[in-house]
Amino acid sequence: MLLITLCLVLKSSGQTIDRNDLLKYKTWPRYGSIVQFYELNNFLFVWWNDLGSQKDLIDLIQLSNAFGLNKTDYQYQFLDSYASEKFISTKVDSFDIEIKCTDAAIHFFTELKHGNRTPSFKYNGLTYDPVSKDNILTEILSHLKKRTLRTLLFEVQPETREYQSILSRLNKFQKIVSEDGFRDAEITSLTANLSNKPLLLRLYQLGITDSAIKSIEKKTLTAKIIEAKKLFDLLSDGVLTNTVLYVFNIPLRKRIEELKSALNYLRWIEQIRQTSVLLLNIPSAYLMVYENGKIILDSKVVVGKPATPTPTLTSTITEVILYPYWNVPNKIATREILPSIKRDIGFLNRGNYQVLNSQGKVVDPYKINWHSLSTSYFPYTIRQSTGCDNALGIVKFNFYNPFTVYLHDTPYKGLFSFNKRYFSHGCMRVDNYLELAHFLLGRNRKAIDTLTAKGCLYQQAPKPVPVERDLPIIILYSTVWYNKEGVIKFYDDVYRYLN
Repeated sequence: MLLITLCLVLKSSGQTIDRNDLLKYKTWPRYGSIVQFYELNNFLFVWWNDLGSQKDLIDLIQLSNAFGLNKTDYQYQFLDSYASEKFISTKVDSFDIEIKCTDAAIHFFTELKHGNRTPSFKYNGLTYDPVSKDNILTEILSHLKKRTLRTLLFEVQPETREYQSILSRLNKFQKIVSEDGFRDAEITSLTANLSNKPLLLRLYQLGITDSAIKSIEKKTLTAKIIEAKKLFDLLSDGVLTNTVLYVFNIPLRKRIEELKSALNYLRWIEQIRQTSVLLLNIPSAYLMVYENGKIILDSKVVVGKPATPTPTLTSTITEVILYPYWNVPNKIATREILPSIKRDIGFLNRGNYQVLNSQGKVVDPYKINWHSLSTSYFPYTIRQSTGCDNALGIVKFNFYNPFTVYLHDTPYKGLFSFNKRYFSHGCMRVDNYLELAHFLLGRNRKAIDTLTAKGCLYQQAPKPVPVERDLPIIILYSTVWYNKEGVIKFYDDVYRYLN
């Protein structure tokens, strides 16, 4: 019978684990958690005489793939051997069985709750670590004692609409790729009608239609094409273009990996979303501010173009600058502005630029030999003064990072009307900047209301205002993301990080 061997007489005396016996597992990644687990249970065995929980654990781990996890990570060789009844009962080390069950349970439920890998950021300025303050050990023990381990599967996962939507899409794609003879359909024709058989097959493979062979009306096909294009953040019409074909033809297994990555992000951020945090996803060019688990504001943003990408990072917003200067980064100053100055020094005046020397003093640009300067020799800083044409607009949100990027307003509001908003030099331009400023400043918001009521003041001195409460910010990169309604879409891998 399944797992009969787990009922053998224990290596240790009675049902108690000797702390010293655990030292043989000291090199295991979760050794500390295993010790803590048994400390919470007075060092009593928990698995050896509970066949029901053992079977529940194996059955749950067998479902790992459906949740975007890898069952081979959770003592799978050991568990599978029991499921296959291959072990010789007289050779089983029951103490080892006990510890491996515990390790598998801790590993599986922790990753189901917090993700199976910590996201990588180019700069990490937060101490956020959801696992370190977790109570998963207590939860596992509690459910083991109540014989309700299966219900823990649902309790530890996020309950949000976007999480459930991504999970549903993952399961749909996994089911399709597991079908006998599956091969990705390749659409080559731009003809959007029923004669385009690869199109019909691909719509089925993308989960847009229920069948690849079922006859549908022309208007229904158009509606399905529109639905598919919306899923991939394309124009909402029934027209096929080469860009549409490229997006539709991306292999389904690659789409599955994108969905798994998104699930990992959502698990990892779930705890911080229950406090306060600003989340900005680069591919979707969209930010949301959470307060106690709810989205209290959202905004379109403009992020870096592929040549000057916005870096992923975590940090804390600490101040709002009203009427900020724009200190032009050296690369932009020497590669883009310097050639314009050499052609016409009046470019500086028209752009409201000032020139600062190495001591930070404003100097007369007409006394500089601009033709002697180059990308390798430029001992000046170019600063754009405040005003309506300032590249940062009238508000800048400061947070420490080594890349000199930040959130800010912009005078170029028209760019927010684009679906794909990848135009900046790395900073992030915020559409709803005033709403964000009001939230951050709280009772200090009068400062911004007073200044903005006066309009764009030319050469107004910058005014830094501390935020009422520091706000963590996470800038991440996920090609599957959601909006405030929980609707998910696939976005361009704009920086080609997934290739």
